[in-house]
Amino acid sequence: MAFDADLILRGDVSGTYVDLDSSDSAAVSETQNGDGNTVIDIGVGGADNKGLDCIVIFHDILTTYQDTLDIVIQDSHHVAAGFEDMLSFPRVYCFMRELIVTATTAFVAGDIGKVLTATGTGTDTGVIREFSRELLVVGGIGKVWIEMQDSGDTYANAGDTVTATAGTGVGTLTVAGRAIMNGFTLVRRFSTPKRYIRCSNTVSSGDFGAVDIMVTNAQHGHKDNLYRSHV
Repeated sequence: MAFDADLILRGDVSGTYVDLDSSDSAAVSETQNGDGNTVIDIGVGGADNKGLDCIVIFHDILTTYQDTLDIVIQDSHHVAAGFEDMLSFPRVYCFMRELIVTATTAFVAGDIGKVLTATGTGTDTGVIREFSRELLVVGGIGKVWIEMQDSGDTYANAGDTVTATAGTGVGTLTVAGRAIMNGFTLVRRFSTPKRYIRCSNTVSSGDFGAVDIMVTNAQHGHKDNLYRSHV
């Protein structure tokens, strides 16, 4: 095939990393641009037979709140134009906390995106990004995933009442919230009949530090793959 097992869509430039920030620009050639991005030629017919794995590796600890990162892989028949989105990774949030909550008023889907306000001992005001289905009924005990808005949103006081402000759900914080580390490695498998691929990164603001984005077919084309036919 026309590619090896460690082709870089984004990485270091001449041995130096360029931080992934809000000025990131997608590549339009097979030479790395100033942001470390490049177009990869995966050959005529693309990766439609065996597929590829795209791996994202974060190297740095994030230091700012309320920043998001969207990583999209694009493909095209042409190296400098015609790229279209064909694969996306989950949105990465800078600071997240996981809470265990007992619902006293059932949560609803519309509570996602609302501020979860703690009253009692704490005064936390993070944003609800997801919650367990158990919280859809009164008495259910489940998890709520919160995007912290500042360093005070720790939800560290068990027994506090938490309310989806301007929403519906109300609950009791069962145990102190815990910090969730961002996924420092993300993996997605994909296939495309097009010849060229690149990454398109959107940072809301701030800086996500050094990030490697690469592709490999090692798991699907290794010479000792167990699924290989032997004759």
